[in-house]
Amino acid sequence: MTRPRGRDFAVVLAALVALASSGCAATAVTAPSAPEAAATAPTATDGAAAQEEATLAALRARPPEVIDARTRPEPHPVIPIGTKLTAYIGPRFLTGEEFVPEARVVVADESGRVRALLRALPNPNPYTTVTLPGALAVAGLHDAHLHIEGIGMARENLDATTSRSAADLKKAVQAFAGAHPALSVIRGRGWDQSRYPKQAFPTWQDLEGATTKPLLLTRVDGHAVVVNKVLLDAAGITAATPDPAGGRILRDKAGAPTGVLVDNAIDLLTPHLPKATAADHERWLGAGLVACADAGLVAVHDMGMSLDAFRVLQTMAARGPLPVRTFVYLDGSDDAAYDVLGSVTATDTLALMGVKIYADGALGSRGAALLADYSDEPGHKGLLLMEPAQIEKRIVQAHAKGFQVAVHAIGDRANRIVIELLEKHQRQDIRDRLEHAQVLAVEDMARLYGPRITASMQPTHATSDMRWAEARLGKARLPGAYAWKRLWDSGTAVAFGSDAPVEDVRPAWGIYAAITRQDHDGQPSGGFTPDERLTLDQTLRAFSRHAAWAVNLERHAGALTPGMFFDVSVFDIDAAAQPPAAWLKARPVGTVVGGLLRLSPSSSSPAVSPASP
Repeated sequence: MTRPRGRDFAVVLAALVALASSGCAATAVTAPSAPEAAATAPTATDGAAAQEEATLAALRARPPEVIDARTRPEPHPVIPIGTKLTAYIGPRFLTGEEFVPEARVVVADESGRVRALLRALPNPNPYTTVTLPGALAVAGLHDAHLHIEGIGMARENLDATTSRSAADLKKAVQAFAGAHPALSVIRGRGWDQSRYPKQAFPTWQDLEGATTKPLLLTRVDGHAVVVNKVLLDAAGITAATPDPAGGRILRDKAGAPTGVLVDNAIDLLTPHLPKATAADHERWLGAGLVACADAGLVAVHDMGMSLDAFRVLQTMAARGPLPVRTFVYLDGSDDAAYDVLGSVTATDTLALMGVKIYADGALGSRGAALLADYSDEPGHKGLLLMEPAQIEKRIVQAHAKGFQVAVHAIGDRANRIVIELLEKHQRQDIRDRLEHAQVLAVEDMARLYGPRITASMQPTHATSDMRWAEARLGKARLPGAYAWKRLWDSGTAVAFGSDAPVEDVRPAWGIYAAITRQDHDGQPSGGFTPDERLTLDQTLRAFSRHAAWAVNLERHAGALTPGMFFDVSVFDIDAAAQPPAAWLKARPVGTVVGGLLRLSPSSSSPAVSPASP
């Protein structure tokens, strides 16, 4: 029998120590998973040997994963004498641990760290035992790219996601304005002209008469707005107003503004809108964090938070733990953000990771910067929101403080520019990020691996955009679009999120999208560019281990490995044991973050049993 590897010993040792510290003999401890056993056991036939050699050859040909668990530092499994241990049972635990992929019991200590993975409770049982609700618990899910305040704001503003025409949008505004007479500005979000007749953008004329107050309606992707004549006039935007750098004012045939502003042109409105107060920030942040926890998330990476909002969030975290672990990337367009880097002390649930900047716009509003023209708008290649020299300046500023840079890059031109700059300024102690990495030239994909750039991607973007992606890009560019599998196979860390409120924050919906590349009706048959689908195991790792790696947390989170955080996301059904569509029905019933159980509003309290005498 082949000698077990160091990681096998770590898991078994943790179980033995946990049981020994309770005065109980070791019973069924964990063993290597089937793939590991297959790799270490003698083969039975020449055919099996040939198959094994072929598998090993394929693995040798593939670059090692940037975050290969066998190369990362081991958490220390030793448990101090007298440590209080609690066993958690109830759901099936998918651990994310290579050698023990599944457990029926997780033993955690009073500091919220996993100490053992067991197949069953020992008899007699030395542990206080908590029976969690639900049927499935997975290693805690992160959302690697979202906007907490945006989620909270969306719950107060007009939801335009169901509009299917400009007329629908106007009716929704009229109803919302009538129901909220105290508002000084009517705001909303979610319209998508690709769902409208002839895919025409709405105009201020379409909205005339809906309200006499300033009206600001943000496109679903956050990269375009439509405003009414009241706000256009207040901002002084006329036919004579030039397009700002990195922005675009849509105009009619006579050159007059239609009311749609894209990317940096939106900034023309800022001086004419009320500034958010500290109370506003706290209300939006609080609502957004609760929504994330209720969705089954244990951690979130907030992209582009303002300094004002971050200071409020610090105050909130000082009062007590936030509902989810929160990793913040400040708005990197603000010079003052770089002065803050290095001056913030992290708490158990709040850490400042770096800055987020924008290289280009979004594909839906044709703002993503492409190497060649848009297939459905010849002569237009999109927008660079920052010139390469500006991007480089921000990278150097953040790196000088030892912090990450997360760069929004959607088009293949923007991605190439950013990759080249991150290669030039790469540091092995800093893990920079491409946010979205939505369209890449195929020849650029392998370039992320060397400088250890995280591909921070959103599965539901692919299934939302697939209706028009080929129209924007043409067939020749599709192999590099939403290419999760190609990037995964290159060894790059692929971290998944939602970009909420652009997409729904529920990770279960992202899991479904990643393994099917289909909409909720199961279309298209076989999936959109189906070769880019991931397996369920890969998808869960992208939402947990890879996301944890992106925020330097791989020694502590991303798997239920002894010594690491006891963070789990719990669902009411075992969707992992059912066809993929089950993830659309899976309801989060609670989370555990560092051993602290938080139940969803409709969940019942867990049963707690004392240790055996």
